[in-house]
Amino acid sequence: MAKDWKTDSCKQLSYHILVCICVFIGVSSALPTNDIAHTFKYIDHDELLAFLRIQVSSYHHLAKLHQVGKSGENRDIAALQITRNVDNDNKGAEPGKPMFKYVGNMHGNEVIGRQILINLIEHLLGKYGVDERITKLINETNIYIMPTMNPDGFHRAREGHCTGLTGRGNANNADLNRNFPDQYQNSQPHIQPETRVMMDWIRGNKFVLSANLHGGSVVASYPYDDSVIHRESGYYSASPDDQIFKQVAKTYASNHKTMHKGNLCSGDHFPDGITNGAYWYDVPGGMQDYNYLYSNCFEITIELSCCKYPDQTELEKEWNNNKDALIAYMEEVHKGVKGFVKDAETNQPIPDAVITVSGINHTVTTASFGDYWRLLVPGTYTLSAVSDGYEISSSPVTVGDGPATPLDFKLHKRSVEGDSTSPTPSPTTPKPTTPRPTTPEQEADTLDVLVDHINKIRDASHRESLNFVEPTEFKHHHYADLQAFLEDVNHKYPHITRLYSVGVSVQGRQLWTMEISDNPGIHEPGEPEFKYIGNMHGNEVVGREVLLSLIQLLCDNYNHNHFISLFVNLTRIHIMPSMNPDGYEISTEGDRVGTRGRENSNYIDLNRNFPDRFDVVNSINRKQEPETIAVMEWVKKNPFVLSANLHGGTLVANYPYDDNAAGIATYTKCPDDNIFKQVSEAYSLAHSTMHNGHPCTDQSDEYFKDGITNGADWYSVAGGMQDWNYAFTNCFEITLELGCIKYPMAADLPQYWDANKYALLVFMGQVHKGVRGFVTDKETGLGLSDVEITVTGINHTITTATDGDYWRLLSPGDYIITASHHMYNNQSVQVHVTFDAAVEVNFTLSKSPLEDFSLKQDYGIKENMATKYQTFDQMATELQNLAKNYSQVMQVESLVTLDSGMSVPMIHLSSVLDLHENKKPHVLLIGGLHGNEPVGAEMLMRFVRHLLHGYDQKDDHVMEIFNNFHLHLIPYLNVEGFDTNQQSDCVSDMSMQMSSNQLQLDSPTMKALLNQMNIHKFSLTLSLDSGGLFLVVPWERKRDRMSATDDEDIFMSLAHAFADGYPAIYSPDSCQSSVSHGIFHGGDLIKNMSGILDKAYEDYHNFMISAHISCCRYPPGNNLPSIWMNSLTPLLSIVKKSKQAVFGDILNNDGQPIKNATIKVDHHSMIISTSDKGEFYIILSAGPHTLEISSDGYESQTHQALIEEGKATQVQVSLNKELDKMDFHNPSMVGTFLKDIASRCPGITNLHSIGKSPKSHDLWMLDIGSQKSNDPSLTHVLFVGGIHGNEVVPTELLLQLAYDLCENYNKDYFITMALNSSVVHIVPSLNPDGATIAVPGECNGKSGSKNSNDVDLDTNFESKYVNRSGALEGETRDLSEWMYRSPPTVTIILSGGLLGVTHPYRSNNPNATLGITDTLILDYLGKTYINNHPLMKAGKTSCNSSDIQLDSSVVSASKLHPHYGSLLDFAYDTVGSTAIEIYTGCCDYPDGHKLLAAWHNHRTPLLEIIKEATRGVKGHIYEDKPDKPMFNATVIVKGSGRRYPVDSNGYYNFYLSPGHYTLVVTCEGHETLEKNVIVAAGDPRMLHLNIALETKKSEFIITTFALVLILGSITLGIILLVTVLVCVRSRRGPGKGGFHRLSLHDDDDEAEIYDMGSKSSLLTTREYHDDTSDEEEHDMYDKRLMRR
Repeated sequence: MAKDWKTDSCKQLSYHILVCICVFIGVSSALPTNDIAHTFKYIDHDELLAFLRIQVSSYHHLAKLHQVGKSGENRDIAALQITRNVDNDNKGAEPGKPMFKYVGNMHGNEVIGRQILINLIEHLLGKYGVDERITKLINETNIYIMPTMNPDGFHRAREGHCTGLTGRGNANNADLNRNFPDQYQNSQPHIQPETRVMMDWIRGNKFVLSANLHGGSVVASYPYDDSVIHRESGYYSASPDDQIFKQVAKTYASNHKTMHKGNLCSGDHFPDGITNGAYWYDVPGGMQDYNYLYSNCFEITIELSCCKYPDQTELEKEWNNNKDALIAYMEEVHKGVKGFVKDAETNQPIPDAVITVSGINHTVTTASFGDYWRLLVPGTYTLSAVSDGYEISSSPVTVGDGPATPLDFKLHKRSVEGDSTSPTPSPTTPKPTTPRPTTPEQEADTLDVLVDHINKIRDASHRESLNFVEPTEFKHHHYADLQAFLEDVNHKYPHITRLYSVGVSVQGRQLWTMEISDNPGIHEPGEPEFKYIGNMHGNEVVGREVLLSLIQLLCDNYNHNHFISLFVNLTRIHIMPSMNPDGYEISTEGDRVGTRGRENSNYIDLNRNFPDRFDVVNSINRKQEPETIAVMEWVKKNPFVLSANLHGGTLVANYPYDDNAAGIATYTKCPDDNIFKQVSEAYSLAHSTMHNGHPCTDQSDEYFKDGITNGADWYSVAGGMQDWNYAFTNCFEITLELGCIKYPMAADLPQYWDANKYALLVFMGQVHKGVRGFVTDKETGLGLSDVEITVTGINHTITTATDGDYWRLLSPGDYIITASHHMYNNQSVQVHVTFDAAVEVNFTLSKSPLEDFSLKQDYGIKENMATKYQTFDQMATELQNLAKNYSQVMQVESLVTLDSGMSVPMIHLSSVLDLHENKKPHVLLIGGLHGNEPVGAEMLMRFVRHLLHGYDQKDDHVMEIFNNFHLHLIPYLNVEGFDTNQQSDCVSDMSMQMSSNQLQLDSPTMKALLNQMNIHKFSLTLSLDSGGLFLVVPWERKRDRMSATDDEDIFMSLAHAFADGYPAIYSPDSCQSSVSHGIFHGGDLIKNMSGILDKAYEDYHNFMISAHISCCRYPPGNNLPSIWMNSLTPLLSIVKKSKQAVFGDILNNDGQPIKNATIKVDHHSMIISTSDKGEFYIILSAGPHTLEISSDGYESQTHQALIEEGKATQVQVSLNKELDKMDFHNPSMVGTFLKDIASRCPGITNLHSIGKSPKSHDLWMLDIGSQKSNDPSLTHVLFVGGIHGNEVVPTELLLQLAYDLCENYNKDYFITMALNSSVVHIVPSLNPDGATIAVPGECNGKSGSKNSNDVDLDTNFESKYVNRSGALEGETRDLSEWMYRSPPTVTIILSGGLLGVTHPYRSNNPNATLGITDTLILDYLGKTYINNHPLMKAGKTSCNSSDIQLDSSVVSASKLHPHYGSLLDFAYDTVGSTAIEIYTGCCDYPDGHKLLAAWHNHRTPLLEIIKEATRGVKGHIYEDKPDKPMFNATVIVKGSGRRYPVDSNGYYNFYLSPGHYTLVVTCEGHETLEKNVIVAAGDPRMLHLNIALETKKSEFIITTFALVLILGSITLGIILLVTVLVCVRSRRGPGKGGFHRLSLHDDDDEAEIYDMGSKSSLLTTREYHDDTSDEEEHDMYDKRLMRR
């Protein structure tokens, strides 16, 4: 039993040990560990390939290596595939699993992408099966990672090169990200090997989402990367999928540790850390656009680091920055919609089926399993699937913010006829038959029936057969014949026709038009109006003749053919056979390609004579012809929906746009490109031959795909009629070229009719496609005219007709249509448009806030709600009447009368009109700066009415403006460009181009305006412009590549005052016509600006801003009330913001005003002059500002103005007259002069003697400044002059400096601030004994240079570079002892004999050298003096009497007179003071009259050096608590060889120039501490930095993990030892050494105990009895071994 008990005890003990081991392992594993060993070093290409192979070997079930291709230098371009079941029969592809890819290192020298993709591979594979998120991602995604696309470039790149181009390109030095085919470039680059590899890979796989990793910035950039105009930057080039691209880009940026900040690299400003590629800068031939345009793949470009090839020590940080973003971005592949497309009968997948999304012009195709993935942002969509041989299938779907919404399609095979939408019947099922009616069925009189007929005749190859009564007579109709024909038709069919003339030609011929309708002469509500115009070019006659035949067809078949009857009953048709009857009359039959008769009788091409949407004005369209004017007025009076203009010379349907801004032949889409192509194809496909696309093979090799062409893609036509129709009216017009022969023989006319008759009908029928309806008033039920109908995503607006009816042509798809009116609330409806009859969508609008705004905020002024533009005469008359009625507060004068006789009115509004008050803001408001932008004039007229009505009602806010401001308004500056007849322009983007009508600076109007700026000294000028919602501030033309002025904060303050009241200005979606929004510098935005903003600011300190307040450059009149409602608050805000300013008077000491004094604000370069009365008014941003006031004959002064938000601050300035006489002071007079100063300023001065000279002259020191002698934080500045007694100018300058400081304390802001925070110690003469014997007038004499002991004091100071043999002179000793006691922060030594500045060292000892940091600090301090001294700054430092010359730089003193023992070296080296020596002039002892000039030159630099000395770092160093100062600490600046002392109280204070520094603080027995500091530029100030030092810890430091490990190991060892002893003892039994009988029942236990007896057995047993061991634990064990 004893043995059993002991055996059991041993077992129990073993069990407890096992539990302890498990607990120990659990605790250890709970401690932080880096479970994946990441590669944080750069590896070469061979090492990379080896790394990838190792991953495949280690994770063969997850990873496969693909050689995608070869580089130019034959290096492998490899990608690692990571997914579950990577080795299945489909190469890892599985049904429903999307493909994703990352591509790095496209630019070989941008390496962070390469490295983090290596880390990503390690992370994904290492975390699989451990991390649920990673496991799910790999299981559900087919991931491809290509660390380098450009291995050749990487091979050449060099670590540490943050910028530059080495290695960027491939081996051929080609930029691979400019090498892909580009959608906007006709000529494509030579494709590089790497590019070809990627193109094949991209197009050969169904990737869904991708990212291309770059470097050099930190931002996520999305398509498009370039634009059709290829503007360098600032042009937002949106892809159809702009929203999803922004979403995925923002996903990366927001999950990146820093990218979302958007401003990490110099010059970057990316809101949310993302940008449209082209908006950043134009990149043609980029890979991300290629992915999107030529494959399923959505790709963005991610810039990962400011430095392209940083030191590898940065790699871990970059991985941590990007890790979460990389994972989150990959997960975006599972957003949107996904599903399968299969055959409805066989259920087999259909690969390469096309998936479309209504409203988004981009398709994707299905993969091999019929599966697809369509990325979409949350919303409701209609998706369609189609494949060759199948009917299209469409389905609505709602996309959420989570996983992709499933949507499957079952496609039915298309029937042979192609008309059935039902599946093809089974062969075993008999095809149903339809009984043939014995009599024709009566068709309904509906629009659906009409459109059904139109659809059935649209295809020339198999159209419905219609029985018409056809025209029988075909001949050419000259004017008389044409008129007779039309009159005859009108006479025969008066109930359906109306013959009228639109106007007359130049030669007086009528522009006859035939209206065909069931109610001619009447616009029937709901019935669309259509027009055909022929013979615009007089010698192109086919259109003229086929239109006459069309008229006859329509009339002869009315009430005989149901289809034609429906056409006439449901459509109001207008047909003008000839727009150019004069040209026709001189044309010649048989003319094939000639031009005789093409133009009108004024030799003007009418199809170049219309106003152009780009304001292109040339000799042809400068003045509109009578025919053009007649057509324009006709079109504006009638609500035409669709039109065609019939020409000849080729055979094609030509659609807008016809031109572009560049005037070049390139495809130029209009917003309605899709519907224009549809209606053009309607004509072409219905024409017998046009759709073939080869029109005139005997004349040219022109080819038009499907017989249609974009006009500008064919050739650019400015001033064309079709573009004018589209851009300026409701009407959609195309141009039809009807034949290769312009004037064919009459015998050929029948064949032209046969070719065109169906096409003419089909095209007319397109007027019934899209959407139609009414807009009515909710309260009255009446139709609303001039309501704007807009379609989301299509930047084109139409308006309702008189009865509220509208027609909006649209191609099939899903749309959101909005009805908006300035007096009503908008209403939006989602609609599905088909190819059939127009969908009816009616709107019922309720009144908008405009009425409420008018009553509550605009005094109910009806004129301000007007929806028509005033003419210039109406405007001028109203202003005269208002001025007459409000003469006490309003005046109108003429700014200028032009040669044309037109006068520019200028308005003045103020409670004081007869006096120019300079102490209140003068604000100028300008409208009509550009003649084609009348919005500003309308708004200013409304503003005048508003203010005058407010004045009538004594409104407090308005009375404040009249009493505290003086407003000047010029409603229309460019009166000669005023044109209220111009058509609405909602196309032009004024952020991209300036108006061609802008005034030039040298024009009479501009000269008059600038003269007013000079007279009135406007504080603020605001120009109200249009063509976008944005503001422009100077510079319009960059200065030294800089766009911002010195007064950027003021411009932004004013601009935000306006924009904050107009929130739409900040919204990127506010204007579809403008890519720009917000506040811009002109130099960053608009080219060819007039320069008036810059001129106003530069010459007159006039803060001039341009505010673009309307999306439309020339908006429709019904937009004016809304624009006014949006503009009133911003106008009031910016006017009142101009009150945020400083104002005051500048007087002399006698209280008299100083005329034309100058003011500089905050050291800016701009100089502002006061008025003749010494008054000034300057707009400033909120906060403190420094004013520097100067005037000839007066000493300059500085003052601080503290500006409060929205308030004006008054400053009174009294300038001291400039010193006009100076005399020399002998040594005995120095003390008297200083005592006088001390008596004048007792509160800030302390005069004392620091010692005696050998001849008992006092060595005077005047302390001037803060008298807080116990304040250790004060800066001490020491000035020493007269080291050489014969150099008397320094002494006099220092005496006058002392006087000046005393006099201007509490008067000059900077002097006061400097003296409050520092103490200036002035020693005018260190060598009074020498001065007593100096000889006046001796410029280079030596008499008095040394002291009375004949010692040069500047060789007598302590020096660490020489062992001194004799005693110090008394003067030297006394100054040295003072400096030891009170070490000055900065020491300034004034000397004579030269002109310039030097820095240490004076000694030429080899060890006396400065570090780079020290040199920069001293140079900056010295430059402060030089840059404020007029002669030094100009380099006029030459001294004829000296062999040594200084210049405008700070030089080492050793280059002048090298010697040991100088005060300069002593102060710098021994005392630790930042020291420079200033040479004040060439002559040591000049004549008296030169002394005054020296003072005038040195006053400002002396004061500036005092201010500059207060810059640097100061603080307190202590141990743990501030009451334990570390007086023996030392402060070192990294890069400097100096040690800055710490005083007995632990305080330090030293000068540093602006810059970034690292301070190293050391103290024996304490931890060394490093602090990074930034010393700011601008006004000098001390950076306060208190430092607590920690006591140095023991060198033997144990981490928490190590401590647990050690203690646990010890405990485990003890337990194991005890266990072994007990077990051995129990095995031996009760005896100590004898044998015992083995139990017959304990064989197993006994064997186990026996086996445990040896170490080898123990290991063996553990190996084979560890039933809990699994593959995962072995993997972990192996990885840990590898890590070691």
